[in-house]
Amino acid sequence: MSKILNTQLNGIFNRIEAQELDIQMASQCLIQAIGGEGFVYIKGYDDLKFFESFIIESDESLRSSKRLTDLQNIQQLDSTDRVLLFGPTYTQELAHDVESLIAEEIDFVLICNRPKDITISDHLFHFIDLSTPRPIVYTEDYAKVVTPHPIAFNYIYYDIYTQMIEMVNDLDL
Repeated sequence: MSKILNTQLNGIFNRIEAQELDIQMASQCLIQAIGGEGFVYIKGYDDLKFFESFIIESDESLRSSKRLTDLQNIQQLDSTDRVLLFGPTYTQELAHDVESLIAEEIDFVLICNRPKDITISDHLFHFIDLSTPRPIVYTEDYAKVVTPHPIAFNYIYYDIYTQMIEMVNDLDL
């Protein structure tokens, strides 16, 4: 099973790597908050919500990051702020937040699995496909286990994080 897990994870990493330009654009969007003296507001959903604390409080946190839920409403955001939303799937709650950010013309990044039944107008923001729509490892009874949302998100986060560190160093912020 270890070999299958490794092969499947490499496939996911390759699909994420194919989004290199999208990830770079997302990094540039988020760095604008730091360069513009704004904040990067973070909100995770469902199985990825636990990453909020890591992104805000860890040794490798995003500079100038806060929880979006600390605000009373989205109207408190201003043009110097950016938002990072992430979840395993495009839920109704996530869709509501996306619609609210678009209505307020707030720049944001969305990371989740691309929904099959809904068209996301990703020209209005930066979208990165999590690339983990289903479990990836078959068991002996042909059940599938291991839906690697956290592994894929962590990989994307570190890609964004390292690009932002490089940009901050280049800008000498």
